[in-house]
Amino acid sequence: MIEVQLFTQSHEKTILTFDNNVLEYFYGTSNGQSMRYHVGQIKSIELTTDKTGKHTLIMMTKFHTRKEAVADKALDKTKELVTEVQRAMQSTAL
Repeated sequence: MIEVQLFTQSHEKTILTFDNNVLEYFYGTSNGQSMRYHVGQIKSIELTTDKTGKHTLIMMTKFHTRKEAVADKALDKTKELVTEVQRAMQSTAL
């Protein structure tokens, strides 16, 4: 299992976990929202860095796109998560 807290300065304090082909988003909002995706539902996932050095995790599914800010201290762990999700996407064909 890989777990990473993307950005501690956000009020949502987004945490992502990846385990057994399931990527799960947990948000620290008052409604306790979370989202689960099987790798077969994910069209793409990538980590980008803009010209000012801000990092963004971008995940696309058939129906929507999720974009999350990534702190510098979470960058290495987020790269690991993206690599594992991409690997699972290649080995799982639904």
